[in-house]
Amino acid sequence: MVLNIDELPQKELPILSDKDAGEKFNKWSYLYAYYPNVLRDIFLISRDIIDKTKKDITIKANELRIDKQDGKQWIPWNERYVLEYINTLKKVGFWDEKGRELKQVFANSEINSILSDNDIEELKEIFFSYFRFRELSSWFIDPSPEFHSQFDILSIDSFVESSKPIYFYNDKSRFYNSFLFDIENPNIKYLITDDALMRFWDVFIKWGTTLNTIDKFNVSRIFKPVKNKEVSMAYFIRDFLPFDFETFISNHFNARSVWIPELIYKIVKEFRYSVNDVKKFIVHNIISNDKITFERTSEIFLIKGKNSKKNIKDATYLYPLIDGYYISNLIMRK
Repeated sequence: MVLNIDELPQKELPILSDKDAGEKFNKWSYLYAYYPNVLRDIFLISRDIIDKTKKDITIKANELRIDKQDGKQWIPWNERYVLEYINTLKKVGFWDEKGRELKQVFANSEINSILSDNDIEELKEIFFSYFRFRELSSWFIDPSPEFHSQFDILSIDSFVESSKPIYFYNDKSRFYNSFLFDIENPNIKYLITDDALMRFWDVFIKWGTTLNTIDKFNVSRIFKPVKNKEVSMAYFIRDFLPFDFETFISNHFNARSVWIPELIYKIVKEFRYSVNDVKKFIVHNIISNDKITFERTSEIFLIKGKNSKKNIKDATYLYPLIDGYYISNLIMRK
């Protein structure tokens, strides 16, 4: 099924203007500190820097080879990029305007380390409290301007329990700018037209996925909802609760052979569990249930020769591993 998106009515997603944001919260309020781990590291290395100028912090970041942990070769930092992290530390209330610490965080953390559970919890406080993050989070519940007007009073439980998936893609832009809230029978195509907001959406998704709050994957690897577009699905993750696996399969599939990515998509769409939790549950059922067997595939077949770290992750994300092999299909024995 390919959607005829061009015929849908269009609306812009609601967002506070810079003027309104400045009056109610603060102006120039989008955050462009893309990597949460780097924000932590800039905070930590700056403790020994008296004036905390962008020049001095950049020198220190290069001396210590602060790593984005993005799987790419390390490149030196520049002042413009470091400034985004300095501004973010001020906007979220970790520093005052002169770079003095306002909040004690990352007490036992080490630079260039994987985010600890404590790091994640402290960064989640930003994600669920900073007003721009909350604005975008409210879209997952209701993208109407009327609902947006109350985004600042929504609870974390509301974002997690009352939200729905968002489907998004880029249309004539290098940034994501087109959004659907129903992938089967959409009635409106929502848009972002402001480049600053498009960039911030990428930051929002990066933070949400890094902090295990949001999951995201490319649904165009399963079906093609929009012609010639790569459509991704994002959603707030709910705590996993076991369910009747066989009954779910019988209710959603007629054939004995079930393609794993489609199965994961259907489970996620219904329950909004993390993909990793769903994969673990699938493996558990394969191992513990004699009625279920499987077919396997190889990484080489899935990545189709594109061996960048990002492509390998994207291509294999919806395939569980058993004994070092990716599982492509479940077979329900008679």
